[in-house]
Amino acid sequence: MKAALPSRRATHAGLWYTDDPKELESQLSSLLASAEEYKGAGLVKYIIGPHAGYAYCAKTAAWAYKCVDPNKYKRVVLLGPSHFVHINCCAVTKCGMYKTPLGGMEVDRETVEKLLKTNGFKTMEVGVDEREHSLEMHMPLLKHVFGERKVLLVPIMVGSISKEQEKEYGEVLAEFMKDDETLFAVSSDFCHWGKRFGYTYYKKEDGEIFESIEKLDRRGMEAIEKNDAKAVEQYFEETNNTICGRHPIAIAIHALQISGGAFETKFVHYSQSSKATSGSDSSVSYASAYSAKCI
Repeated sequence: MKAALPSRRATHAGLWYTDDPKELESQLSSLLASAEEYKGAGLVKYIIGPHAGYAYCAKTAAWAYKCVDPNKYKRVVLLGPSHFVHINCCAVTKCGMYKTPLGGMEVDRETVEKLLKTNGFKTMEVGVDEREHSLEMHMPLLKHVFGERKVLLVPIMVGSISKEQEKEYGEVLAEFMKDDETLFAVSSDFCHWGKRFGYTYYKKEDGEIFESIEKLDRRGMEAIEKNDAKAVEQYFEETNNTICGRHPIAIAIHALQISGGAFETKFVHYSQSSKATSGSDSSVSYASAYSAKCI
């Protein structure tokens, strides 16, 4: 008899977002109600959303999830960057369930095992899984949007990988991008600005520091909207912008390109944790987007 698989606890609940189910449900309902309706006509294949504390980024994240029709999907591939453990690959979970204060989502173990057989994926220890926030911060929104529907989860932590690896992982995941019943959720914050982040890009002609940051971010957003991995790669080579989910984003774009067809990618919301006006300030930017099939 096989041993029961562990469940990943919601370790950031009560810290980065409320652990009270009623309060969380109410907060997410309100944020989604205030987000703009999805105006595209095609099936959404991936979304991008932030992963900071909800006090900072939940509004922006809700705009991405407002684009998701929960009746369309049976599986979610969740891609998020590794913040605390240095790995040069992608890692999948050992767990059979990801818990949230709103209930759990079952892990698609069949797909996880399939990915492990490609030899490009490793398994992350439960402690590593639970320490990383980039995946967890999407979970309450996923659970809220999908409710009690039978939707399986494929959580993937993306390490510090090369541009060649980005393409290789995109090739592996392209078959899931082709599947109309699979949604990709990409977890990423945008510019981390300030001395504490080691990044102080500023063009005085762009205005105040926070305005310069926004213009920098929007150049990256425009590159992503082209659905061209080379355009995104060139943007990072030119700017070194501290977008922590650059590798998950690149993987999703490669998977999209390899899967074939025409897609519209559009950013729908942007915000900053604070408006930096001096060199002693710091801020983190948040952006949300969808990529949908063209009809």
